[in-house]
Amino acid sequence: MQQQSHLETPVITLIEITKNLTSILNEEMDYLKNNRPAEIEQFQKRKNILTASYHKELNDIKLNGGLASAGGGDIVRSLKRESRLFQTTLEKHHRYIKAKKNISEQMFKEIGKEITNQNGGGSKYGRDARMDTNSLAGKTTSLAINKTI
Repeated sequence: MQQQSHLETPVITLIEITKNLTSILNEEMDYLKNNRPAEIEQFQKRKNILTASYHKELNDIKLNGGLASAGGGDIVRSLKRESRLFQTTLEKHHRYIKAKKNISEQMFKEIGKEITNQNGGGSKYGRDARMDTNSLAGKTTSLAINKTI
């Protein structure tokens, strides 16, 4: 009986890690829905630790004979249920982040177009193929953001 308990431990740990990761993803989506993306940074360290632990526990289970050797059917069913919930949440989170990214990129493009329109759409070059010093288009500052969420 002691051997069975030892084999169940990584599965129980994996279930808890999976629940915690699912919870973090849901909290991040809530912050994004409420237009508070800066606040999701607080989860990054914890999420990285949990992700590393998740992979470690999966590897431990695999090295010890897989789910078949993990004990009773209830614990395996519980792990599968939590894993399905986690995968569903992860896919939803990914789609949500991608949608927010696309909206942000489109917003910056539109801002750039508006700046160009307000400063005049004239050519940057004069009649002699030199930069036109009177053109506002040559003085327009571009806006670039290079940050990963």
